Amino acid sequence: MYSIKDAKIRRMTNVNGTPCAEVEVYPASETDKVVLAYLVPSARLGGYDLVKLVRSDASLEHDWFDNSMHDAFENATDIAFESSALATAEEEREHFKQQLLSMGTLSQQLNGRFYC
Repeated sequence: MYSIKDAKIRRMTNVNGTPCAEVEVYPASETDKVVLAYLVPSARLGGYDLVKLVRSDASLEHDWFDNSMHDAFENATDIAFESSALATAEEEREHFKQQLLSMGTLSQQLNGRFYC
């Protein structure tokens, strides 16, 4: 299970032509990697769907130019969440999303970006 220490919106972007928020997620554990979560508004007002998850090995020392065209960024959407004895992969994904949206004022910031 991935525990979140902090999260912040990096930018607004598009995934497959759909406007979304790119959120940088900092792990609580030092052994986990920073991930970029891509959120889009769901059909439910004020709700969000997680459409993409990217693992980031980027280092400000070496990747200061934020070039996502190299191996420092790995698409982990399909492999990040696994079924276990405690939960299915879909339940893990939903738990991650709910934990992310409950971080500080992230939900309010997303609402401000999408609905203003």
